[in-house]
Amino acid sequence: MQGNGKLAPSPIRLPQPLKDWLKHQAIDNHRSFNSEVLARLEESRARQEKDTIQ
Repeated sequence: MQGNGKLAPSPIRLPQPLKDWLKHQAIDNHRSFNSEVLARLEESRARQEKDTIQ
């Protein structure tokens, strides 16, 4: 994860099926739920920034 190291609380509402899926993905990837969400957001951000540069 990049940034200044400070995490701002950001409660979000997710449809239950999406939350359940993310929980299972976190287990499969040996991460906490929060770490899974952060990893996926960072991946999405990096992909978008790469596409913007091209």
